[in-house]
Amino acid sequence: MAQDPGRTEKATPRRRQKAREEGSVPRSADFDSAILLWGNFFLFLGLGGATLALMVQQVAHFLQLARPGALAEAGLVSLLGDVLQIVGRLLLPFLGLNLLLALGAGFAQRGFTFSAKPLQPKFDRLNPAQGFKRLFSTKALVDLVKSLAKFALLAWVAYAVLEPRIPALMATLKLPLGQSMNLFQAAVFALYRNVMLAMLVLALADFAWQRSSFEKSIRMTKQEVKDEGKDAEGNPEVKQRQRSIMMAAARRRMLAEVPKATVVVTNPTHVAVALRYDERSTAPICVAKGLDHLALKIREKAREAGVPILERPDLARALYRTVALEKAIPQDLYQAVAQVLAFVYRLRGAA
Repeated sequence: MAQDPGRTEKATPRRRQKAREEGSVPRSADFDSAILLWGNFFLFLGLGGATLALMVQQVAHFLQLARPGALAEAGLVSLLGDVLQIVGRLLLPFLGLNLLLALGAGFAQRGFTFSAKPLQPKFDRLNPAQGFKRLFSTKALVDLVKSLAKFALLAWVAYAVLEPRIPALMATLKLPLGQSMNLFQAAVFALYRNVMLAMLVLALADFAWQRSSFEKSIRMTKQEVKDEGKDAEGNPEVKQRQRSIMMAAARRRMLAEVPKATVVVTNPTHVAVALRYDERSTAPICVAKGLDHLALKIREKAREAGVPILERPDLARALYRTVALEKAIPQDLYQAVAQVLAFVYRLRGAA
């Protein structure tokens, strides 16, 4: 399928996750085949001798049952049990290994993913027009070329292995059985080894091709990336509205603390900082602060509650810059604030 030229951006993590949920993941069947081929080869090297010995032992056992009356003595059920046991001992190691290799190869390529979407029926696939379109698409042509190339490579590998050995294999008709079996074994081993190497090369090439094709198929346009970013971050207008609501609530809570303040230090018009101090506190606490309109609100609340308001421009600016809400003032401002508090306490005493 031709790629949209507008899709120039790499897929985002969200787009990749969505593709995995839909069952769209890169997969190389050649890679799976190569893994299974190599696994069975090494398993046969490890268990081949024991497997052949078991086969010889069981053949001898069944030959003994071929004598007259032996089958009736053994019983049909016993014979069936022996057959099932033999088949299990011969095939279960290979079947178990193939299952583990298939799961391991799938996990190595795609990771752990489960999706039922690929199993859901897609009625558009029943459309003959769509079927012909897929049949004669660029992807179908590429798959056909790949299959022919694989067949040609494996045929060439088989020919390169067998062609020089054909005279020797034909001559085995005149050789002893043991020598003939050795020649056949050497030829089969060489053929299997070279085919496995060729399959490994094909698997790596196909794996790289599948990964590249998958990356191209999930590319996104610039607009899609922007839209996804907006969806992930939320609507800016909604976020601004939420931020405004939160700030308004924080201002209301702060202004509610002004009547509990001991003094309000002002600039006098642009800055206002409300401080609270009692005997249990180690240092005065900033309970409210603000600029311009918010400073005006703080002064209004202070007047309504009867909290003293003192104009100390330098101290007000320093407190606003250095003290956070609900935090104690820094030590370098202790002396200046102590003078203000002493003045407030003298006013209270005089009152």
